[in-house]
Amino acid sequence: MDLELPQTQVEELINEVVTVSFLQVALQAEAQSLQLLLNEAALRADTTTIEGLLALLQQVARALLDYSRCWTHVAASSQTLNTITAGEALYNQLLNQERAKFSAETLTNVNGVITRQAPAIATRHATEPAYYVISLLLGTADDRPLFGDIYSASVLRDVLDDIRMMQTRYLMVFDVLWSPQDQRETLTETDLSTEYPILVRI
Repeated sequence: MDLELPQTQVEELINEVVTVSFLQVALQAEAQSLQLLLNEAALRADTTTIEGLLALLQQVARALLDYSRCWTHVAASSQTLNTITAGEALYNQLLNQERAKFSAETLTNVNGVITRQAPAIATRHATEPAYYVISLLLGTADDRPLFGDIYSASVLRDVLDDIRMMQTRYLMVFDVLWSPQDQRETLTETDLSTEYPILVRI
């Protein structure tokens, strides 16, 4: 994914300093309707423009805030880099790292190209705890990190509020990933500990 400033941003933000931010939230399975909302949002989103990406980012942040009662775990990092090249490298590393956790991406919308793939359904005992994980990855023209460590629901709420209010001129690239994407699937406690070991309970 390229961290490239549109011409309107180049005129205002002339340095090459970029910030790459990663926010991951695990939710209880009661948030199943959020999974459907994300699927629908991805289908409708205009991912070919910064304005479209910002609208999607704001929608995802609002949805996560609406489901705060279901939050169980969080992981967060925000790092400022001195060059766009270094920012691209970190962004792509984090994006590929998260995509590698999927057995299959059943729905993607990249640069306006939508693809679908049938999922392989895993079995789960009804008594097991069940979760969803939503990951936000942002590249912005900020000169400092967007947030620090997040260890409580109140701090997570503040961070999501700040993201929801982000201005268009600072957003360079954005990806949202959620696992699983198919409504018939959930993640188990074992899935969380093995695939998402940096998550911290809140």
